[in-house]
Amino acid sequence: MKKLILLAVLVFAVVAFVGCNNDESEQRTLVMGTSAGFFPFEFIADYGQGVIGQYAGIDVSLAARIADELGFNVEIRDQEFGGLILALQNREIDFIAAGMTIRPDRQEVVNFTVPYFNAGQYVVVRSDNNAVHSIADLEGKLVGVQLATTGDLAITDGHDEGVVTFGNIARFTQPLPGILDVIGGSLDAFVIDAPVARGFLANHPDDLRVFADPNGFFGPESFGMAFHKDDTELLAQFNEVLSRLIAEGYVDYLYAYYTTHYAHHAN
Repeated sequence: MKKLILLAVLVFAVVAFVGCNNDESEQRTLVMGTSAGFFPFEFIADYGQGVIGQYAGIDVSLAARIADELGFNVEIRDQEFGGLILALQNREIDFIAAGMTIRPDRQEVVNFTVPYFNAGQYVVVRSDNNAVHSIADLEGKLVGVQLATTGDLAITDGHDEGVVTFGNIARFTQPLPGILDVIGGSLDAFVIDAPVARGFLANHPDDLRVFADPNGFFGPESFGMAFHKDDTELLAQFNEVLSRLIAEGYVDYLYAYYTTHYAHHAN
C-alpha cells in the first residue's frame, strides 16, 4: 500500500512539473522592433550583457518590465528606423519601441500607447561654431539627420516649404556617423532628439554644443510604443501597465539610470 501511495505521489509530482514547464514553454513571445543606435533608449550593451539579449536602454527595460508583468517573453529585432512601421504592418514584429514620436501621419497606420516620454529636437554643432544659434542660421548650410525620424521630417518640410533652404540634407541610418561628421567639420549641424543629443554632448563636451531652436521651428513631441491597428487588446494591456509605471516614476528612474551609468555609449 505504501508503495502505491509513494508511486502516486511521484506520478503527481512529475505531472505537475511537466505541466509547469509546458505553461512556461507556451508563454507567448513578442517580437519588439527597434533601432539600437539611439542612446539612451536602445543600444547594444557592453559585453552583450543587455536586458533583452545584448540590448539595453530605456525602451528595452520598459518593454521587458511590461511584458514580464503581462506574462510575455520578448525578443528584439534590430533594424533601420525607417523600416519599422512597414515591418509592423507586415506582422514581422509585434510592436515598436524605438523612441518613436507620436505623429498624426503615423497614427493613421499604427496605434500608439499613451505617451511615456516628452522629448524635443536639439541642434548639434561644433563647440567652436559661434555662427549658428537657430535653425534660421543654417540657411545654405549642410545639415544631417537620422533617416525617417522626426528631425528628418521637420528639416525636410522646412526646406521644401522654403522656411529655411539648406545647402544639403545628409540622411544617416544611425546618428553617430553624423555626429562624428559634425566634429570633423564636414557637416555644419546635426538634428536629433534632445535626450540623445545630450548623451553625445556628455561624451564630447569639448567638441560639441547643443541647443533648442529659440524660434519654435520644432514643435513639442512625445514618444509612444506602436502596435498593429488590429492588436487593440494587446495595446490595452500594455497601456494599463505602462500608465501605472509612468505614475510610479519608473520611466524617470530609467532615464536617470541610463544617462548616469551608460553615458559612454553615446560616443
